[in-house]
This record gives sequence, structure tokens and C-alpha cells, in this order.
Amino acid sequence: MIPVSTKIVELTFTSMRIPISDAQLETSMQLVYKLRYLQVAGSVFSYVFMLTIYTLIIWILTKIAKQSLSFQKAFELIIHCCFVIAIGGLVNTFILYYQGIENIQNMYEISLTGLNLLTSTASVGAPFYTFLSLINPFYIWFLVLLTLGLAVLTEAKFIKAFTIGLIFWIMIIAFPAIVIYFTQLFMHRKGLF
Repeated sequence: MIPVSTKIVELTFTSMRIPISDAQLETSMQLVYKLRYLQVAGSVFSYVFMLTIYTLIIWILTKIAKQSLSFQKAFELIIHCCFVIAIGGLVNTFILYYQGIENIQNMYEISLTGLNLLTSTASVGAPFYTFLSLINPFYIWFLVLLTLGLAVLTEAKFIKAFTIGLIFWIMIIAFPAIVIYFTQLFMHRKGLF
């Protein structure tokens, strides 16, 4: 993903309203390239953090629904379900490379497997576009696996397991859109975009 990240940094800097020279842009690109190993290490830590937070949320949701699920079993379930999301990321990366990284025109339009393909960031805005990008076959597969896992592990009825899974699924696909919304709001207030 390093070339994709580099392209995104380039698009981010060129879309900002602050003047940036070609030399400053080149320095930023070199910095991104030099920090690639740190980015890989950061990704490992962010995945561990994400898995822990996901587990905590699922564990809390099952407690609210009065279902018995240990934290360890919730963690195992989340790890198994998140393999599907990782596969989706690999498929998306393959498609990006197949289409050509040089063809990326918008920093938000790098997700090529979701409902976002039916629209553009210009027509629906980056937050909703991001939300739509996460409604894809891999996240739906994640929801199916999570529902089945919750039904088996908690011995809950399928509809209750589906409700818990759906609430969690909506939370994880809405969060990135909310973050982008507030980030853009902040950047507009500061006059950066």
C-alpha cells in the first residue's frame, strides 16, 4: 500500500488551499517513503487496537442483550470475522494496482468494491461516499459470519444474534464516515480545504 499511500498524500497536499511548492511536495513524498517501515509497524498496532475495541463493543452489546459471551470468545470471534475484511482489503489493493495507481484522482475514491461505485464524492460528499464504500461484499460477509458466530457462541436465537451483529456492523461502517465528516469540518473552518 506504500505507493497508494504516497499517491493519497500527494492528492491531499495538492487539494489543500495552502500554497505548497514542488520541493515541499517532493520532500513530503520522500518522507512518506522513508517512513514505510514505521507505517507497517503502526498498521500492526492499529489492527491490534481495532480488534480489541471491536471485541469490547461486541462483548458489551452481548451483555446488554443479556447473552453470555466471554471476552476471550468474543475476541476469537472478531479475529475470525476480520479475516474477511483483510481479504477485502487485499482484493481492493489488487484492483487498485490493476487499474493503475497513477489513475487515482481523488483521495477518497480508492475503495473499489462497495456501493460507492454507483456514485462519486462530488455528488454525495466524502462522508457518505466513505459509508457507501464499506457496504461491500466483504463487510456483508463479515456480518453473516458475525451473526452465525454469535448465534452459536451465545446460543441466542438467530434474530437476536443478527440484531447484535447488525448494530455492531452499522457502528463500524458509520465510524469512518463520522471521522471524515468532522475532519472535513475542521479543515474547512481552518481554511485548509
